[in-house]
Amino acid sequence: MTDLWSIAGEECDLGYRNLRAGAYDDEREIRAELSALWQRYGPYADTDFVAGFAQDPDARFWEMYLGCRLLDAGKALRPTVERLREGGQPDLCVIDGDRRIWIEAIAPGPGDDGPDQVRGPVPINEGGGVGVFPGRQAELRMTSALWTKHQAMARYAAQGLFGADDLRIIAISAGRFGLYASDRPLPTILSAVYPFGDQLVTLNEEGEVVGGGYEYAPRIGRKGGDVPRTAFLDPRFSELAGVVWSRISIGQMSRAQRPLSFVHNLSSVRPLHDGWGCWDREWKARFEGATLSVSDILLA
Repeated sequence: MTDLWSIAGEECDLGYRNLRAGAYDDEREIRAELSALWQRYGPYADTDFVAGFAQDPDARFWEMYLGCRLLDAGKALRPTVERLREGGQPDLCVIDGDRRIWIEAIAPGPGDDGPDQVRGPVPINEGGGVGVFPGRQAELRMTSALWTKHQAMARYAAQGLFGADDLRIIAISAGRFGLYASDRPLPTILSAVYPFGDQLVTLNEEGEVVGGGYEYAPRIGRKGGDVPRTAFLDPRFSELAGVVWSRISIGQMSRAQRPLSFVHNLSSVRPLHDGWGCWDREWKARFEGATLSVSDILLA
């Protein structure tokens, strides 16, 4: 198996080069953690994984991390020797009895410079100060990533890759801007696939909180035109079983602080059954009359 740090050269990602050199203790510690993950995931990765990791370690880390967590949960991944050598295929394939569960991973960046870019406040010493938390921008990055990989799944389907009972899942990482996404009370991904807007509270005459909920917000504001946040109520996305999401990243692998979440697709024609995966939180939406609600079924 090729060593994860075998690629050298100025064309490699700067972060990769720094970890490869390991000039500092924390870099050597992170490198050791990544090497341990690679020892487990290597037999299941595409043959170009190491070259891709050297160019874009954040994206490849997310794929590798998720693969290792699935192995931890006792899931069987399709090994490298059985993966296609030509043509497209999702990053991960779980062999689940007679069916396959295909997972396409993506770790979007903060976006192009502009009002929809995920970025924190400008430091005071650079003329900035208090800023608005970029939650809207983070939601836009999630919707964009979902659409990109939904289209990729459609191309795989057109090539005849999926069997009749196979499931499709998209895995989205917010690790590149984890400080500006949220896990509590709801993960950012929920507000990207269901119409949950700002959190609301209801007060009585004494000013006491007696209820609450979320604003119904079917669209996310964007300079070039609003974007729907209703994918999992939309039949066009019905082939997706759901989405895996986390803020986990290289150097920030604590699942206590950055849990792994799965969000079921309410409109899926091939849903994943409850409790199947390796998630820390598992979100399921339902309608109660005209009211849409969501809950963490693992917590319940």
